[in-house]
Amino acid sequence: MPIPTNDKDNVLRAYILARDKHRCQWPGCADPESPEVLLLVESNGRGEDHDVLQNGITFCKKHMEIVMLHEGTFAPLVYDLIRLVEFENDLKITEKTYKGILGE
Repeated sequence: MPIPTNDKDNVLRAYILARDKHRCQWPGCADPESPEVLLLVESNGRGEDHDVLQNGITFCKKHMEIVMLHEGTFAPLVYDLIRLVEFENDLKITEKTYKGILGE
């Protein structure tokens, strides 16, 4: 996985940290100490130089090590965790919008 080197990658990293509230997203953890962002790369089949950082998730060091050690095993779990975090974020935005409409 390439290390982010441009502003777009840093914006993605900042978005992920804010979305995840700087806490580990491993189920039952929520550790706020030294969060690390695992960035997911989408390959377009043209080689590593053309791969695109697609999304990511925040883990504490302990869980990041577990995921990286067993990358193939945890890949589906990480993908599902990201989808759940995004879904929760969308629900909060929708709830805020409806409260604004209803004047609550």
